[in-house]
Order: sequence, then structure tokens, then C-alpha cells
Amino acid sequence: MKRKIFAGAILLAANLMVLSCGNKQKSNDEAESANSTENVTTADDPEEVADVDDEEVGPSRGIDAIRSVWAGKSIKVDAAGATPDIKQLTLAFCKTYPQCATNEALRQFLVSPDASKDESRVSLKTPDEDIDINYQISCNMPNAYIRCMGEVQTDRFTYSCFWNRQNGHKLLAVYMEECWESTAWDQCLLVFYDYDPATETLTPEPALTNMVEKRMKDYACYFVRLPEEGKDIEITGVESEEEEAYASEDYKLKWNGNTFDWEE
Repeated sequence: MKRKIFAGAILLAANLMVLSCGNKQKSNDEAESANSTENVTTADDPEEVADVDDEEVGPSRGIDAIRSVWAGKSIKVDAAGATPDIKQLTLAFCKTYPQCATNEALRQFLVSPDASKDESRVSLKTPDEDIDINYQISCNMPNAYIRCMGEVQTDRFTYSCFWNRQNGHKLLAVYMEECWESTAWDQCLLVFYDYDPATETLTPEPALTNMVEKRMKDYACYFVRLPEEGKDIEITGVESEEEEAYASEDYKLKWNGNTFDWEE
């Protein structure tokens, strides 16, 4: 479905996007096997955090470093034999990939005494300008949702949620966005992991990310809305900018109890 969105409206909409996932669906169907990977990252080990290229010229988004390595690294979750909640799964991811400022704000919140709260705020200094930026954090534990949003004019946020799979595993989704003064295709990253309770490990599922990026590759940029209600993911591909309006097209990924399919 094509539509036009005024630039101010799409910025506001992106800033207000929230997500949650139903986490009670069960059936007897077998789930598809997760993609295998040889490298396993222990989220508590700071030496295992993905490297950042210090020699890059010009401004670089934190998610650039994450994009280059995430699909090849599994993450160990400190679940201690219990069923992890959205905070534990998100903490494991953010410990491993703190390069994105909203991930680091989430990490600091989730290891702090305030981690039991559903609302909080974390202040971080920018690495290059010694400026304090506040990050709003909101959790909805029953709906397996957590959000971190930077209090800046451009979109800076991390959302995560999970779905319960039919085989007893969980599918974790994390969506990050770092927008500068103008939008760009590489300003966002959507990643997926299968959580296996037997091994307490998050294993990347890059096939789902590739499915989204393949559909979006011809757009100038795109936005992802993880579900606030229901189970489906909404994606808007922005075709072009005409004066102060964006020409865009909406898509939906339908949850089938194990993974996602494009709604035709």
C-alpha cells in the first residue's frame, strides 16, 4: 500500500514506535532449525565485545560495527537454569554490542539497582563531544517488550521483544536505529536470534534479516515497527523525498508460530 508521509510526521511516528510481543502461543508443530555458528560470545566477557575500527574516516554509526559481525556470533545468556525474561535476553545482547548508544544505555540500566523498575532514564556522554544525552527506557514485562530512546531531535533507539516458538525456543528480535540529520538506508538494523533453553544460547538467524533487507534494498530508507499489540512486524519502505513529503510503501511480516512470512 503506497502512501505519502510528511517528513515531520514520519520522524514523530518513528520516535513513538513501541513494541511488544505475545509470549504465550504454543502448539506441537516442529520449529525450523536455527542457523549454526561456530563463534559463541559470552555476554559477560568484555573482551568478546565486537571490535570497532578506530581508523574509519568520518562519522560512523555504532550499528555499523554490529552489522559486520553479529551474524557470526552466538551469545551466552546468564539464565542460571531458569526461563529468561526480556530484560535478561536484552542485557545479553547489549553487553555484547554496546557500540550503539541506546544499547549501552540499556546495558547500564539493566545492570543497575533500577533494573527492577519499568521506567527509567540514563544519561550518557557523547564519545566525541562531551555532551550529556538522556535516554528514556520503558519496559512492559508481561508483553516481553523493552524500549530505549535517545532524547535528541533525530531517531536514536533500540527496541527488543521475543516470541515463543512451538518447539519451546524463543525468537528474539532487536531493532536499532541511528539517524543523523538526513535519513539513510543503513541507519537501522534489525536482527533475530533463536534462544535455546537447553544451551542458554542466543544463535543468530540472519536469514530473517536478509529477507527484510532484500525486500528493502531498492528504497532510500526504511523503518521497522515491532508489534505493540499482536504478533506481526510492520515495515515502511521510503521510496523518495518530494519537497517535504515522503513517498512510502507499507509491508507486514506475519508470525506463523515459528517464524515470519511476508503478507501478500
